Amino acid sequence: MKRLKISYYLVILIFCCFNFSIAQQRDFKTDSLQIKIYTEIEYVNSQSKEIVVKKIFCDYCSENQIKFLSEKAKELAFYDRYNPKKRLVNGTRKFAIILRVSKKDFLELEKEKDSILKNN
Repeated sequence: MKRLKISYYLVILIFCCFNFSIAQQRDFKTDSLQIKIYTEIEYVNSQSKEIVVKKIFCDYCSENQIKFLSEKAKELAFYDRYNPKKRLVNGTRKFAIILRVSKKDFLELEKEKDSILKNN
């Protein structure tokens, strides 16, 4: 009789742990957006001269959201500009940056601009 009680408790404990671990996993695709941005860095004598955002692939973005994405892409390119594996001596390095942004945060960027316009 004692042996059966231990088995039941063990099964219940394993079941609860399994359910808790599945509940903690969130699918990033459901609550975030992935946006591709083309960026270029121009090098002269192994020094970065200019960082340019060429294209943002976002058909539904407002101007404020595009501005945010552009600034974020420039920031990421700025940190990556002297990567020894990717740096050029002279020329232009073209690459894509893929940003993942929370849907809630991205929607707030659009609302911020609207609220600023309404107040003015």
